[in-house]
Amino acid sequence: MAAFALALPAVAAGDTLQEAMAKAYVANPQLEAARARLRAADEGVPQALSGWRPTVTARGSAGFGHYDAKAAPRPDRSETRRPATLEVEARQPLYDGQRTAARLRGAKHRVSAQRARLLAVEQTVFLNTGIAFMDVVRDQAVVELTANNVNVLRRRLQAARDQFEVGEVTRTDVAQAEARLARAIAEHVSAEGGLEASRASYQRVVGEAPGRLEPPPPLAAMPRSKEAAIEAASRDNPDVAAASFDERAALEDAEAIRSELLPTVNLVGSVTHRRDAGGRDNRNSDAAVSAVVSVPLYEAGHVTSRKRAAIETASRLRAVTEDRRRVAIEQAVRAWESLASAHARLESLITEVRASEIALDGLQQEAEVGTRTLLDVLDAEQDLLDARVNVVRTKQAEAVASYQLAAAAGRLTVEVQQVPVAPYDFQANYDRVRTLRWDLGAIFGGGRKDE
Repeated sequence: MAAFALALPAVAAGDTLQEAMAKAYVANPQLEAARARLRAADEGVPQALSGWRPTVTARGSAGFGHYDAKAAPRPDRSETRRPATLEVEARQPLYDGQRTAARLRGAKHRVSAQRARLLAVEQTVFLNTGIAFMDVVRDQAVVELTANNVNVLRRRLQAARDQFEVGEVTRTDVAQAEARLARAIAEHVSAEGGLEASRASYQRVVGEAPGRLEPPPPLAAMPRSKEAAIEAASRDNPDVAAASFDERAALEDAEAIRSELLPTVNLVGSVTHRRDAGGRDNRNSDAAVSAVVSVPLYEAGHVTSRKRAAIETASRLRAVTEDRRRVAIEQAVRAWESLASAHARLESLITEVRASEIALDGLQQEAEVGTRTLLDVLDAEQDLLDARVNVVRTKQAEAVASYQLAAAAGRLTVEVQQVPVAPYDFQANYDRVRTLRWDLGAIFGGGRKDE
């Protein structure tokens, strides 16, 4: 049976929880995807700003033609022409009924919403990191406890066999010891399998396999009461913030659509050069500057329908915001109660372990003088093992509940937890694309190059 027991792999000194969070922050693909979504949302701002900026368009044409003219009494005329036209037009918006201003405000709200979603993904990654970390810590301890139990029961079986040889115990006592050893080996193999599964989960989240991990200290800036947790969840939870910014963006969309019903004024300048247009070797050039006023008179109900749809979208997002707030509060309350329950349970289990240790010591002494059987001692050892395993698992549950509470309250972030890694600078890309007006890389197919 012992041949099925898997030896723990030799590993180097493990990471602390903060080091694991730092590695996940740098290498986790969920975070990379969320950052790319934020960079895409940043592009909405220069797209909105383009409504205030001039546009320049060049148009050209070239051709070939053969012309025959017959008009008496003048002689027949035949000529070949190569007509060509080049026109350059510049258009500067002067007034668009606040359409661009509303679109710009909406784009900024969408950037803020995506920043909040990036923070939510960051918290999810850190929460998953904490859970994976504590799963490894728990399973490491369970493997050690079950391995120690196997060693104790092997010695207990050998002692029972020796006593059976001299007639101090019966064959039943030996069989009981063998059965408990077989059960202990099975539990140890199962514990090692659970540890390997937890290590795989850790590697998926963090990006590398764990070494020897130690229980981490409590998180920073945790709510001190249920009321504080509820207030923090309703105020600082990033899912609530994202939904709120989505609602504001939808309201600005409705305002931008309303502006389509207002007049627009554009300053238009053009320069045109023609060759061979009216005759061979005939060249002429035109230049003009004009103010163009456009006034919508009847839009067949399309714009007003879109505006009503945008208002309803804003109403839906207002309800979504309230739902997100309630969900955040529920998560905070659940995590708080789970944390309090795990803490109380842990105190009782620690008392159980101390009592079980005393009971086992007493039973061993009584068994030596013949007032207790080997089965009594085996039962007491199993009770002690179960109590110790329950302590380990409850410590893991307590830590996970604290991480869930921190996430619900918006506290599981790089800055609050002081994770030793440079925070992602979302403002740098925003400032770059906001002022970028001419991008040759985008025009000729160049992709974004990460610095």
